Amino acid sequence: MTKRESNILKCVAIMLMLFHHLFMYAAEPDYPALVYGPLLSNCWRLASAGQLSKLCVTLFVFVTAYGTAKSYMGDGMGDENRLADKSLRRLVKLLVNFQFVYIIAFLLCPLGGKSWFTLYSPSRLENLAFAFFDFMGLSYILQTPSYNSAWWYMSFAVTLVLLLPWLIKLCRRLGAYVLLPGLLLVRWLDVEFVLFRYLFITLLGIVLAEYGTLERVKDWYLRAKLPVRAALLLFTLAMAAAVSVLWLRAGDNLLDLYEALLCMAAVLLTLLTLARIPYVNKAAEFVGRHSMNMFFVHAFIYQNWFYDFTYSLRYPALIYLFLFASSLAASIVIEQLKRWLRVEKLSELISRRLCRSLLRQAQTL
Repeated sequence: MTKRESNILKCVAIMLMLFHHLFMYAAEPDYPALVYGPLLSNCWRLASAGQLSKLCVTLFVFVTAYGTAKSYMGDGMGDENRLADKSLRRLVKLLVNFQFVYIIAFLLCPLGGKSWFTLYSPSRLENLAFAFFDFMGLSYILQTPSYNSAWWYMSFAVTLVLLLPWLIKLCRRLGAYVLLPGLLLVRWLDVEFVLFRYLFITLLGIVLAEYGTLERVKDWYLRAKLPVRAALLLFTLAMAAAVSVLWLRAGDNLLDLYEALLCMAAVLLTLLTLARIPYVNKAAEFVGRHSMNMFFVHAFIYQNWFYDFTYSLRYPALIYLFLFASSLAASIVIEQLKRWLRVEKLSELISRRLCRSLLRQAQTL
């Protein structure tokens, strides 16, 4: 899977995330009244589609695990200091990009009718402490308040960045056999806890990257005749439909398995169809490059700043289009600000100094 294909998958994931957050509660009594069309003809169907769009997180995790494993291809990973250095650089880059958006959102706090001094707690000391935890992406792990409900993923992302090199080493040692104990471990640890729930899809992404499975499937698909291609796509669509029905009927009991199967279906359909359509793939790649910023800001737009306007549009398609366009526009502005302020160079500077400092500390022990 190339960088371009990864961005296209991120585009699919962020589009699902916007739909999930906008409409997953459409069947609730206090949800705004909407005008429904022929496809999603009532609130129950819209809410069901919103619930299935929770797949967005699984797609993000899979792309991260797969891409990170690919970046270590041909690397023996025997140097612990170098592994720590590489992980730290990834972590700093993630946090600096997040913290840049956090600062902008914090400055715009009054736009949502909130006060800087009581954003997290009436207590000034607690407010400062909770703001620091949120700023560092640790609010979900520490179970403290967060400025943005969608930012729980930052705690998982921080954990994932630090764990991935060691999980890759484990997968190389055990091969595909790591998937079964990984699945059983998730079941035993309590699948409802989100930091455990995505362990299986993380291991699956690493294993598929190590064996080059997606590349083999793509090569086979391109060499196959048209009837064989059509049969594969129809089978993938049928599997996705069947798993979706099972998920909606059974609830969250086997959610990690349902999401893994749906993720594989979405990945295959994206790589074999969407990624090969001219112009559409370029547009999707562009959106995918902005997916991180769109994730950071979209909840502010429809929850804090423009809630009444968003749902006053009434038609689900218009509501979705507004959130998509405004989130993408906000991301474009954020990226321009980063270029003007040279945020990437700042991230590299922080990474180098932290790595040097930690290396000195390790040498003195």
